Amino acid sequence: MKLTNLRSLLALLALVFVSLAVAIPRKHRVTLTFDYDFNLSPACSLAPTKNCVKQFNVYDATDKERVKLFSIPVPADATGLVKGITGTSPLLSFSAGEHTLVVTAQAADGTESDSGAGTIRVQIKP
Repeated sequence: MKLTNLRSLLALLALVFVSLAVAIPRKHRVTLTFDYDFNLSPACSLAPTKNCVKQFNVYDATDKERVKLFSIPVPADATGLVKGITGTSPLLSFSAGEHTLVVTAQAADGTESDSGAGTIRVQIKP
């Protein structure tokens, strides 16, 4: 009887361990590549102007409250349509499942572009 209880307890502990392992967020790096037309808003220079792009911010907008993940600097000497702007995050904790990522352009005064303009959904595997 005691051996059966021990086996049941071990099976229950194994199930709890597997459940916790799946629920614990894993560390991932996110790499985003996108295009931006600096004809609409020019890149900031050493002396930033009012309506210039200082950097790009990447958010996780999966939940109602978006969370800033990392920033991407504006490429050097960016003018006109720039293709292939790329940024990679540091290691970030993501739970498995679908996530909505948003990229915004941040101006020198701290304001940001519409968050609906640069949205992508990604699937994080366990």
